[in-house]
Parts: sequence; C-alpha cells; structure tokens
Amino acid sequence: MQWQDTLRDLDDLLASGEIDAAEHRRLRDEALAEASGTTRRVPIPSSAFLPRRELSPPRALDQGDRGRFVDGEALFIEPAGRFSRVALGVIAAAVVGASVWWFTSGDSEPAPVAAPPPPTANRADELAKGLPKLPGTVRSQPSVLPVSVGPQLGLYGPEVPNAGSSGLVNAASTDGPRALTVNVLDNGSGPDRAKDILAYAAATGWASDTAPEGVQIVRTGNGGTQLYRAVYRSGTWTVLVTATSKDDDVSFRAYFDSVLARTLLALPAR
Repeated sequence: MQWQDTLRDLDDLLASGEIDAAEHRRLRDEALAEASGTTRRVPIPSSAFLPRRELSPPRALDQGDRGRFVDGEALFIEPAGRFSRVALGVIAAAVVGASVWWFTSGDSEPAPVAAPPPPTANRADELAKGLPKLPGTVRSQPSVLPVSVGPQLGLYGPEVPNAGSSGLVNAASTDGPRALTVNVLDNGSGPDRAKDILAYAAATGWASDTAPEGVQIVRTGNGGTQLYRAVYRSGTWTVLVTATSKDDDVSFRAYFDSVLARTLLALPAR
C-alpha cells in the first residue's frame, strides 16, 4: 500500500536525521489519517477565473442636477438663534458627561477577566505520555491514532467498534534485526476486545504459544521471519505487544519476554 511505503520512508528519514521526531510524528499522523479516509481535500477555484464586474463610468452633473443640489442646500439653512441654542445644549451635555466620568472613574480597578480553563487531554493522550520507552532506535514516538487504523495495521478486524474510544496508542522501535510495536486500544465504555483480537489472529494464521498468567501469546512466521504477539487486558485497555525478527534469531523469544515484562510493569494485566 502507498501509505505503508510512506511510513517506511518517514522512518528512514528519521533514522538518518533528516527530520526530527516531531516532524516525523506529524507527517506520519497525516499519512495514517489520509489512509483511514478521515480527510478530504476540496478544490478552491482561483480568483483569476471569476467573472469580472464592469464599473459604469461616473455620470456628469448637468445643470438641472446642479440646480436641485443648490435648492437642497437651502432647505437646511437654520436661523442663527436656533443654531446657537442647539450648540449650547450640546456643549452643556458634554460638560455633564465629562464630570460624571471624572467622579465615577476614580481609582476603580477593571474587573478581572477569568482565564479560560486549559484543554482537557483525553485518556489516550494521557496514556501515550506515560508509555514505557521501547529498546533500540525509536521509529515512532507514542502517539494516538484513530481506532479505524487498526485493521490496516493488521491488529484486528473492522468489526471492532470505536464508539466511546479515545483512540489507539501506538509506539514502535527497531533493535538490530528486531522490530517492536506496542499498541494499546481504549475500549471506552465497551467490552474488552482481547477475545476479538485473538479470534482475528487465529483466523489469519497465528498459533497459540505459552504465556504468563493473564496474557495470551500467539506466534506466526512468514518469509524467513518470526513474529510473536502478546494480547491482554489492563483495566479498560486492550494491550498488544508485537515483535518481529529473523528465523535464525535463537534468543528472540527470551528477548520478546523481556519486552513484555517491562510493558506489564507499566500496564499490568487485570
């Protein structure tokens, strides 16, 4: 898929130092948002192709118009006595207004304006800040993705709903020939999705393997690689820890177990 190629290109740019982590995260979120179909660009027509409105030339004032204008001026001529009374009234009103302002302003302080409350971070944002750092080179800082991106990442099927969920927290790194990914799904007010995720894994060729209490581990292999994935519930979260390495990596399972143990300290199975 084109969006997956884009993610790999961004990872390469981050690893080579051509972009920093913030720019990598922004571009990656844009690519994933575009892949999930959440954005649509609307073309805006250029002003160069809008119809021009012709301005009519000014009309010369003829003698008849000039005469009417002079007659109109004559209608507004007031007697001198009336004008004097109006002017004195305006001046008196201005003096009274200035006096009222002087005596009422005094040393009064302006009423303090309450500062707007700070924006409230959602649950997924808060979890992303406290997610443990993965070993190796960071490919993706902990960030929040739409739940709809999960099927595109091969985590679960499209039947997993996103109503009430604050998002899918995602973090990834590479450690030599090994690749690590931690995904944490907010279940919101809905049920735990671990069973759905394990059923999806079984339907796509993953097999069960030994696991610690409260955790399910599945494994698979493809094209000279081996993959392990741990799935478990932690409160209202469903946690997925995935690792990939070469077939000849004999210590890979022990390495995966150490990463899982570190994740369980931050997000215990319960």
